[in-house]
Amino acid sequence: MPTGYADGAEVYREAYCRGLTPDPELWVDEWADEYMRIPRDTGAAEPGKYRTARTPYAREPMRCLSPAHPCKRVVTKVASQLMKTQIALNWIGALIHMAPSNILTLLPSIGLAKRVSSRIGKTMDATPELKARVAANRSRDARNTIDTKEFEGGTLYATTAGSAANLSELSARYVYGDEVDRWDVDVDQEGDPIKLAEARGSTFGRNAKFYFSSSPLIKGASRIDDLFMMGDQRHYYVPCPTCGHMQVLKWESLLYSSDFSTVHYQCAGPECDVLIEEHHKAEMLAKGEWRAHAQGDGETVSFHLNALYAPLGWHSWVMLAREFEEAKRAQDRGDLEPMQVFYNTRLAEVWDSAIEQTKAEVLQARALQEDYVLGTLPVGALALTASVDVQANRLELMVMAWGAGMERWVVDHLVIPGDPADERTWALLDDRLKIRYRHPCGVSLGILATGIDSGGHHTHEVYQFTRVRRWRNVFALKGASKPGRPVIAQRPSQVDVTWKGQTERNGAELWIVGTDTAKDWIYNRYSFETGPGALHFAKDLPDEFFQQCVAERKVARYVKGYKRIEWVKSKAERNEALDLMVYNLAMANFLGLHRYGEHDWDKLRQALAQASLFDQGESPPARPQAIESDSDDQEDEDTSPPPAPIKRNDPPPPPPPAPRAGSQPMQRRSSNSGYLKRR
Repeated sequence: MPTGYADGAEVYREAYCRGLTPDPELWVDEWADEYMRIPRDTGAAEPGKYRTARTPYAREPMRCLSPAHPCKRVVTKVASQLMKTQIALNWIGALIHMAPSNILTLLPSIGLAKRVSSRIGKTMDATPELKARVAANRSRDARNTIDTKEFEGGTLYATTAGSAANLSELSARYVYGDEVDRWDVDVDQEGDPIKLAEARGSTFGRNAKFYFSSSPLIKGASRIDDLFMMGDQRHYYVPCPTCGHMQVLKWESLLYSSDFSTVHYQCAGPECDVLIEEHHKAEMLAKGEWRAHAQGDGETVSFHLNALYAPLGWHSWVMLAREFEEAKRAQDRGDLEPMQVFYNTRLAEVWDSAIEQTKAEVLQARALQEDYVLGTLPVGALALTASVDVQANRLELMVMAWGAGMERWVVDHLVIPGDPADERTWALLDDRLKIRYRHPCGVSLGILATGIDSGGHHTHEVYQFTRVRRWRNVFALKGASKPGRPVIAQRPSQVDVTWKGQTERNGAELWIVGTDTAKDWIYNRYSFETGPGALHFAKDLPDEFFQQCVAERKVARYVKGYKRIEWVKSKAERNEALDLMVYNLAMANFLGLHRYGEHDWDKLRQALAQASLFDQGESPPARPQAIESDSDDQEDEDTSPPPAPIKRNDPPPPPPPAPRAGSQPMQRRSSNSGYLKRR
C-alpha cells in the first residue's frame, strides 16, 4: 500500500547495487559519443547528441585526457570556437560518470567562471547519466550552486584563477584551466598560477590529470605557448584529396581572389599543384591524424590547431579571407589590434608586432649609410639632450641631437661602469654631462637637458644627484605606463629625499614621463629615413643597440579579465636603448622643441651660423676636457678620484671652446634650485 514516503531500504539497495556495478571502461571520446548531450538552451549551433565525427581532430585530445592514458598534462593551443570548451565538458562528464573525484575549473575572471559553470550545469541537466549523479538544484541546497556542484564521489568547483586562496584551499585530482593566457602573471605575489593550480593535485601523484587550453596572445609572454613547447607539439595532418599528400593546413597556402568569389587551398605536395576546394574538407578531416613535432618532457601532450580546420558550416575559408583583409586594411592605417586578434583567435599563433614593425636589421643597415660616428655631430643638429638609465652595476648614457621638425640623431652612447651607490660613479657621469660636442660649422654644443631614470633600486642617489643640478636642467624621471599621459608632466612632483641618513621632506623634484605615449611617437617614426621625425644612428653603434631599440611590442593583454593595450617585451630581451630614447624625447618636450615651428628652427640655424664666424680659426684641445665646473659642485668634485675608463667604441672628440651666447637655442622652461638658495 503506497504511503507517499520514500522507501529507504529500496534507495539503499539501488545505491548499493550501483556501487557494485563496474564503471564503463570507455575512453572520453567513446563516452561522449554514447552519453553526451549538447543542451539547446546554451545557444549551441548544433544541439542534441554529441558526435566526435563532426570534429575528428578532437578525438585524440579526449583520449589523452582519459584516466587510463599515461600522460599527466594535456595542452590545447587552439583557435577560438573549435574544440577547447566542448572537450572540457566531455572530460568533466566522463569523470563524473566513470572516475569521480574533485574537479577544479579555473577561469580568468569571475564573470567568465559563472558563465562556464552555468554551461556545465545545463549540460549536466541535459545528460541523464550526469543528472542522476549530481545533486539536485534546489534554492536552499548548498550542494549545487553556481560555483559548486556535488556529485557521487566528489565536487566540481568553478572559480577564478586570480586569487591565491582559490588555488590553495582545496585538493583536486583533476584541474581544468581555460584561457590561461588571460590569467594574472603573479597571483597575490605567490607565484605562477599554473604551478599553484597543479599543486592542488600533488597528493594524487600520477593519477592527477591537468588540462590547459587557450588561444595564445603575446610572443614571449604566452603561457599556453610555453606549455605547448613543453609537450610533444602535435599538429593535425590531412591528406590532399587528389594526391594523398599529408600536410598541415597553413594560412600562407590559402589563395583567394580580390572579390572572394574563389577561395582555394594550394596542396603542399612536391609534385601536386592542385587547388583544393573547401567542400573536400570533411573528407580530409576524417582521414587526418595527429603527428608530434618534438619529444617533449614525457608528461605533456600538446596540440595546435587553427581555424582552417573548422568543419563545414562553421567558420569558412571565405570568412577567414575577409577577416584577414579587414585586419590588413586596419594595419595599414596604423591599427594593429585587428591583426593581433586574427593571429590569436584564428591562426592560434602568438602575436609579435615586431613582425609588422621596423626590424632591427633595417635600422642597422640604415646606420651603416650614415656619414657620422659616435661623438660627432651631423650638419642638421641644432640642440642636444641626454638621458641616463640606472642599472645595478652601471650607468648608461645617451646623447641625442635634435633638428628641424624633431629630426633626431643618436650622437653618443656609452656605459659608465660602477656601483650607483658609490658617489664616484656619479662624479664620472657629471664629467660626461659637461662635455661639449663640435658642430661641423665650428660651434660647440652643450647638453641642454638631462633626464635620469629614478625607478630602480637607487632612487635616492638619483634624487641627490639631480637636486643640486636643477639649474643645469638635470632631472629625475619616472615612467608611467598609462595610455593618454603626456610625454612629460606639466610640473614636477615634490618628493622626499634621504641622503647619508638624513631625510628632507619635499627635497627633490620628480618628473613623470608618459612612456606609452612616447613609445607610440618613437615607433611610428622608425620607418622615416629622412626629414621631420626621422631617427639617425651613428654608424659605429654595436649590433645589440638596434635590438634594444625594437625590444618592445604594443599588444592587447588581459588583466583580471579586462582588456588593456600596453607595451611589453619578452623575458630575455633588453630595452635600455629604447628607454633612453624615451627619456630624451621627454627632455626635448621639456625644452619645448616639439612646439617649434619653422621660424624657431631658422633662428637656431642663424644663431649657429653667426657664432661660427667668431669661432673660426680656433683649434680645439688635443684631449677631451670637461668645461670648467661651477662652484656649487666644486666640493664634490674635489674629493672624487680620477675618471675611470668608459666603455665605448671610440673616444669623444676634443671639445672646442665654449660657444657664444647667441648659439644657445630658445628654452621654453626654466628651473631654479630652491635647495641651493637655502644653502
